[in-house]
Amino acid sequence: MDRRHFFASSLAAAVGLGALSQRPAKAETAGSATDNEAIPGPATLYFEFRVAAPEHDVAMAALKDQAAAWRKVPGFLSLALKQMTGDSTMVKNYPEAYKGVLAMAYLDGLKNHTQPWFHSLFIRFASLAQLRAAKVEEQFDASILPFLHAVQKTETGFAKSPQPMGVYRGVYQTVAAGNRKGICTSEADILAFLRDPVEDPAADTTTVENHVMIGDAGHLGWEKIVVPLLTVAQQTFQPADDPNGVGEPGTKDNRSYRKALSTEILRNARADGDLRAYIMHGVWESYWDHENSHLDPRFVAAAGPVGAAVQVGPVEPFYLTNLLIKP
Repeated sequence: MDRRHFFASSLAAAVGLGALSQRPAKAETAGSATDNEAIPGPATLYFEFRVAAPEHDVAMAALKDQAAAWRKVPGFLSLALKQMTGDSTMVKNYPEAYKGVLAMAYLDGLKNHTQPWFHSLFIRFASLAQLRAAKVEEQFDASILPFLHAVQKTETGFAKSPQPMGVYRGVYQTVAAGNRKGICTSEADILAFLRDPVEDPAADTTTVENHVMIGDAGHLGWEKIVVPLLTVAQQTFQPADDPNGVGEPGTKDNRSYRKALSTEILRNARADGDLRAYIMHGVWESYWDHENSHLDPRFVAAAGPVGAAVQVGPVEPFYLTNLLIKP
C-alpha cells in the first residue's frame, strides 16, 4: 500500500467497528532487498496500523513479545510504539482560534467506539542488512497481523473481517536529527540519536509526525532547505529572551512554547511513483508547545519554502508513546 493510499484509507476506514474491510492483509513493503541494498547508515522500519478494540490487548501482548526478541538481535537500536491521539491544526495554517481543537480527537473517537486504535511503530537498526537479517517484517506478519481485523458487533458477539486491515510499512533513512544538545547530520551522531530516544512513556511527551510527499526528481535538493527548517524548529522557543534558554510552557491562551525535545527528518528509501514520502518526526513536552511553535514568525519564515514543494499533505497527527525499547 503506498503512502497516499494509506492516508485515504486511514481516514475513510477510521471506524474499526463498522463495515468489514476487504483490504489485502500484507501491504506492500518499501522495496525488495535489491532496491535498498545501497542504503547507507541506520535504517528505520516504520509501520502504521489500526487495531479494533476487542483485539487490542492481545495484539499489544504479541507485539511486546516480539519487541523483547528484536531487542536481542545484532544491530538493534530502539523501538517505539506510538498511539495516535489527534491532529495538529496549526500545520494547516488555520486561524489561531482553532489551535489545539483536534489534539485529542482520535482518543475521543476511541472512547466513543467510533474509531479503532491507530498506532505507529518505529523499529531502528544500525544497518539495513541487520534489519533484513532480523526478519522483522516476517515476524510482524506472523505474530501481530492476525489480530488486525476490522470487527463488527453482532447479536452473539463480534464478527471479524475476512482479512486484516491494511498496514502501511516502509524503510526510512534519517536525513538529519536534533535534540536540545545540538543537530545531528553525521552517521555516528545519528546512530547515537536513534539509540537513545527521548520519548519515555512515563514522561507523557507528545510526538508529532508531519507526513508529506514531494516530487522524487528534486528530493535531494529539497532536503537542503528542510535541514535548516529542522534547525529552526529545534532551537527556537518563546519567549525568545527566556533566561533558561528553553522557553515557557505553551497553553491555549498564550504563544509561549518550550523548544522541542527532539526533531528528525526521515526519508522513505524508495520512491512512490514520481513522489517521495517524508516524515518530520518531533517530540515535544506538550501539544500546546508544538502548536504555538507554528505561530512563531521565525518558524513561519523558514517553513514557507519547504511547504511550497509539498504535493501531498501535510498530515500531522499527535501521538503518545506507549512502549519504548532500548538495547
